[in-house]
Amino acid sequence: MVGRLFRAALGGVVIALASAAFATDVPPSNPNTFKRPVLEYHQGQYFRWSAPRGWTMNETTNGVDLFAPGGATFVSSALLAGGFGEVTPQQFLAMTMQQVNPSARVTNARRLGSQPGILAPWHVEEYEMAGSFNGIPVRMNATVGVSSAYGRHYATMTLYQAPAATWAQDRTWLPGIALSISVTNPRQVAGADRVMLPRNNPLDNSGLIESWRRKGLSEDRISQAQQEATMGYERMQDPHTGLNYNMPYEAYDAGAGGYRNPMRPTELLRRAPTGE
Repeated sequence: MVGRLFRAALGGVVIALASAAFATDVPPSNPNTFKRPVLEYHQGQYFRWSAPRGWTMNETTNGVDLFAPGGATFVSSALLAGGFGEVTPQQFLAMTMQQVNPSARVTNARRLGSQPGILAPWHVEEYEMAGSFNGIPVRMNATVGVSSAYGRHYATMTLYQAPAATWAQDRTWLPGIALSISVTNPRQVAGADRVMLPRNNPLDNSGLIESWRRKGLSEDRISQAQQEATMGYERMQDPHTGLNYNMPYEAYDAGAGGYRNPMRPTELLRRAPTGE
């Protein structure tokens, strides 16, 4: 139950982050000149995420950083639980960017709709930024959610960056990587195992437990469908190795009747089971 409460606290704001990432006007990519990459799934100690092959990955208890070769293109997701005092989304962004890219400056900001939380609503804001990386002009998008109550605050942020020269194309698929980052170890992520949370001691009622299990499966299916529709990627699986992929819709082979396996093009992938 603690795990479900933790995910519920973040569920609404994660959907808001995903919606914000795709809400801006993005010119459609030309299939003759640009293809979105296939994303391979990875499971860490605290999170699960997807990224193109060849990217560098770094996971901590508070988030995941994913870097393309060269480092100018990257995706980052951060989570802070139980910080002292109250902060605004703008303050949390400023503190984080001092470590991520001090050259960043906000060029546009907008407030998004608040999302429900366990103790207090999540206040969500989206920021467009510009800066440089090793002398290369870059553009950034960050969406920050903050929930404060009783002298403590919780914050989450998704951020993606790319060279300004390729920003219009890269922003059509970088949000999909950010959206794929999800908590899989809610008992330890962000130090949750060191925060005193209410205990749940239900009666030994097998019927009640089974009903909650089925409810969870339904929520997982809805969440997966929302994620795929927002990203423009479909979650598929190699039936032989169990490796999961996020396949861009445009990679669908109508002649073959499915998505071809990136590792073995003569074979088709199958749809990944719910929750994987």
